[in-house]
Amino acid sequence: MVSLVLASRSRRRMEILDREGVVYRAVDAPFQDPPQPPPGDAAEVARQLALRKAESARTAFPEACRDAAVLAADTICTVDGRSIGTPVDASQARAMLAAMLDRWHGVVTGVAILLGPRRVVFADEARVWLESPGRDAVELYLGSGAWQGRAGAYDLEDRRRAGWEIRCEGDPDTVAGLPWRRVGAALEAMA
Repeated sequence: MVSLVLASRSRRRMEILDREGVVYRAVDAPFQDPPQPPPGDAAEVARQLALRKAESARTAFPEACRDAAVLAADTICTVDGRSIGTPVDASQARAMLAAMLDRWHGVVTGVAILLGPRRVVFADEARVWLESPGRDAVELYLGSGAWQGRAGAYDLEDRRRAGWEIRCEGDPDTVAGLPWRRVGAALEAMA
């Protein structure tokens, strides 16, 4: 596999790379996506945001990225055709969760991998059902602040560990923010 620079400080993305035994360097990409995704097709928006992150990291860290693949990702939740980004406060997190509890919603993660002149850009999609854990559990969660920095105001594995009933159709790593099966295959092909 090629040398890798992760254009993210996402704990979950780093955990996926660590789980897979990938050696990488994480950097803060200067491009920060907006809390609410711009209008448009969620998959295309996620791809474009990931590409902008990867390009900004390559520009900001030229030495680290010179002979390395630069990997960036962006995750967007969708409900009823509407894109949902990252909440800016607990009130917005509450509203996002209310829109997604006891029903299916989509999760799209866009990925961009840049290596020299080569680029691989794609989006992977999954569907998630969040069973309502009850009002008290939701309020306790909101009070914890664990929703901060999370697309759709939740983290799949974190909520599963907390006992929330969750069903996932598709790759759980897509929901976590880095669809490893596709990313790993793309990196192998670039080697």
